[in-house]
Amino acid sequence: MAADHVHRAGPGPQPQGPAAGPGLALSEQADASARRKADHLRVVLDGDVAHVGLTTGLERVRLAARALPGHDLDTVDLSVRAFGTTLGAPVLISCMTGGTGDAGPVNAALAAAAQHHRVALGLGSGRVLLQGGDPASFEVRDIAPDVPLLANLGAVQLAEVGIDGCRELVERTRADALVLHLNAVQEAVQPEGDTGFGDVLGRIADVVAGLGVPVVAKEVGFGMAADDVRALVDTGVAAIDVAGAGGTNWARVEGHRDTDAGAIAAAFVDWGWSTHDSLVAAVEVLEDAPDDRRPLLIASGGLAHGVDAVKCLCLGADLVGFGRRLIAAGAEGPERATSALGTLVQQMRIAVWGIGATRPSDLGTAHLA
Repeated sequence: MAADHVHRAGPGPQPQGPAAGPGLALSEQADASARRKADHLRVVLDGDVAHVGLTTGLERVRLAARALPGHDLDTVDLSVRAFGTTLGAPVLISCMTGGTGDAGPVNAALAAAAQHHRVALGLGSGRVLLQGGDPASFEVRDIAPDVPLLANLGAVQLAEVGIDGCRELVERTRADALVLHLNAVQEAVQPEGDTGFGDVLGRIADVVAGLGVPVVAKEVGFGMAADDVRALVDTGVAAIDVAGAGGTNWARVEGHRDTDAGAIAAAFVDWGWSTHDSLVAAVEVLEDAPDDRRPLLIASGGLAHGVDAVKCLCLGADLVGFGRRLIAAGAEGPERATSALGTLVQQMRIAVWGIGATRPSDLGTAHLA
């Protein structure tokens, strides 16, 4: 495991509001962003938005099952150090919801689940909050006071909000870290998207140097090439979430919002690097990184259950992220969210035990068949 250096809703084309941009007042931008986030939540919950013809690749990986685990199940300890504290399991609830009133109850439910199981919680993009939108959907710190909370912003929006905006977002959400998400293809398909990615890497490095809290770089479900991971390591980010392809496809999400976007998105249904290939590439890059610059490695993107999560840990991930399946549970309330997360954690516990290990730090490729 990495050193503890990280501190603490039916589918279909919908009518579009005005695009958020420099020509609109902040209140209008916030309204447009909130409508977009409401669309995203509706489509993610109800739409067919998975990759087509491309899987996570984790089905090709087999855990080395043991008939004699060698110890009792209750000796398994999934706790890890990350984000400046001890997590009950190496799990992050991935950043997906925020910025719309509909997301408030979902985030509250996920916060309750995260607190109960002591796992990290990521919020949806905070851009609408910086534009003067309703902060209610982001106010979950009182529900989850003892677990790492990750604010979230599109990296391409750094040109708009700057480091001061990042600092404001972290302060207003009372977050322990800031996630900067990389979503180039989604932005290109989105009718109101921002494709100014030319200086993104330098802006990430500036935020890392000046923000004062850990910065996480995250894809949104199209994965990362080795060169991407290498470039992000050079910025000094505290963690990298490869967010591979095989789960939610955000080009398809945008395609459900707009007919023209849907026509464009049709060419990108199998776009990206699978979760498996992204993770393996990242592990190879990080083998050459100095210990004091090695970021935490997070694997997410279409993980189906706790066995997939343990496969990722054996391949070299430090944490695993679950998104859409927990969002769906969160939409049913805190009890359902807590139960669904508990099921994932228990699956992980049994899988670790079933390959003869007792803790995440034991895991490695020797536990793969």
